[in-house]
Amino acid sequence: MTVSLETVTGWLDEFGRVWREADADAAAALHPADGVYRNSPFLDQPYVGTEAIKGFWERALVGVSEIDFRYGVPVIQGDRAAVEWWVTEMNNGEAATLAGIFLLTFDGELVSDLREAFVKQAGAHEPHEGWGV
Repeated sequence: MTVSLETVTGWLDEFGRVWREADADAAAALHPADGVYRNSPFLDQPYVGTEAIKGFWERALVGVSEIDFRYGVPVIQGDRAAVEWWVTEMNNGEAATLAGIFLLTFDGELVSDLREAFVKQAGAHEPHEGWGV
């Protein structure tokens, strides 16, 4: 099965919306009941299942506001997509920038396996030239 660009960008648009709106329920709903979410390559165990994913988002969104989520051009192969993302946010009143990469495995419209790696930098920064392509 090959996931379409429309499905991938629709999922990313919804991911950005749920982050901006701090909607942990909707973040969990982006994954099937047995979905896997690994927000760091160094995480001992991933978050498995929508309840665990919802719990992760509830904790991750504390003190976070003013989210600007952007993503680059996805690279798609079969049911997998890789994409750069960039976020500026306020975190407990301080500006921060996160730059990362998702590796997403799709099961229909949902992501059954999400792996991400990112770096966080103090302050609001714009993406570098050539970012996202």
